[in-house]
Amino acid sequence: MAEIEEPADIAPAFDRKRAVGVLCGLLSVILFSSFTLTSRLGLTASLTLPDIAALRFGIGGMLLLPVLLFYGLAGVRWRDAVLLAVLGGLGFALAAYAGFSLAPAAHGAVLLHGTLPLTTLAILCVLAPQRRTAMQKLGTAIIAAGILLMGLDSWVGASARQLLGDGFLLLASLLWSAYGVLSRRLGLPPAQAAAIVAVFSMCGFLPVYALLPGTALFQVPAHELLLQAVVQGVLIGAVSIFVYTRAVASLGPATMALFTAAVPCVTTLAAIPLLSEAPSLAGFLGVAAVTGGMVVSLRAGRTG
Repeated sequence: MAEIEEPADIAPAFDRKRAVGVLCGLLSVILFSSFTLTSRLGLTASLTLPDIAALRFGIGGMLLLPVLLFYGLAGVRWRDAVLLAVLGGLGFALAAYAGFSLAPAAHGAVLLHGTLPLTTLAILCVLAPQRRTAMQKLGTAIIAAGILLMGLDSWVGASARQLLGDGFLLLASLLWSAYGVLSRRLGLPPAQAAAIVAVFSMCGFLPVYALLPGTALFQVPAHELLLQAVVQGVLIGAVSIFVYTRAVASLGPATMALFTAAVPCVTTLAAIPLLSEAPSLAGFLGVAAVTGGMVVSLRAGRTG
């Protein structure tokens, strides 16, 4: 009697690595949105740019110091460690905070996080050109159009102060994209990369902060200080670096950067009740375009 063959299992195997990467990508969207909103809130209240940076680097560095002591710099040259800290820590954060202090939260969301797919793509095209599908190119074009649309009402008649803030935000986007590409190329464990960024940034910034005049870190209300300490120091200074690096390790810098295109939508909508910063019609259309472009690009990458 012939044996009955079992039907072949045609269901795709569960891709745990990609699933973890997607989860970390979604978490990064939430963390980056809170970063923009909380930074803008703190800088419009009592805290100065150096105060918020001190919370981020000080708390984040102390939390991840045991991780760095565990891993050490095994497999990492000193110049690469310093470059990681400058790109993903000191340079990125200081440029971002400067932008937040000069431009509205919606600008921070779009020009910093919304442009990450474009700045990451630009870096990858220079370092390692890759073939992209027509749908991926379409998605990128939609994201670029959305960013231009959101900036339309801002750049026409904008003050020099606001334009300077926008420039700092674009610089921060370029630095963070470079960090994502470098961390992927070095192939470090995400915890080690995050610890290097946090601890080296702490050691580089806190001595300078101690010499600065006019700081107000211990003069603000306790509830405001606690909010900034939790968000800037714990969630952004430590957790977000690890989560983003983990997502980049699983998905690659280009795909992970696409997730951040959702940050403008989340941040712009949240800024309406939290900061009373309502965007114009062009701003809303730009948010929709950036988010739509992200969806198109992600689907193209998944099926391509």
